[in-house]
Amino acid sequence: MTTFQEQDATHTNGTSAVGPGRSPALEFASAWDYAPAPESAKVEIADRYGHYINGAFVESISGDVFETINPATEETLSVVARGTAEDVDAAVKAAREAQPSWAALPAKERGKYLFRIARRLQERAREFAVLETMDNGKPIKETRDVDIPLVAAHFFYHAGWADK
Repeated sequence: MTTFQEQDATHTNGTSAVGPGRSPALEFASAWDYAPAPESAKVEIADRYGHYINGAFVESISGDVFETINPATEETLSVVARGTAEDVDAAVKAAREAQPSWAALPAKERGKYLFRIARRLQERAREFAVLETMDNGKPIKETRDVDIPLVAAHFFYHAGWADK
């Protein structure tokens, strides 16, 4: 019969994490199935972000901003425009003005736009995963292997339905 400590020191593949001179307390991370942090947090982050409305990044109408903070380091990542009802109204107005030209595009063309968004997400998946981990503190494995691929999958799905 094995003890709890011996079971705890056995990898999922059956090999022991404890060998001569190796302490189970020091080897616990070798059996993890996830990476708790990004291998590298080197990504480009602007000092300030506005809202994307009517084809351009704009400040909040109120001028209010907030800092987005890395919960792991408490470091400020960037300053972001704080949206208000007026900002929402401006975005909705711009969307309504753009809708007729979008609707006039053949469905196949609209699908191409959605497909391109999905491909760009895939191309920059590592960057998005690192940013998401830094912004909300999730393990990198979750953002890299679940969140970002799922976002791309949604765009691929809807791109495929655009001309159906």
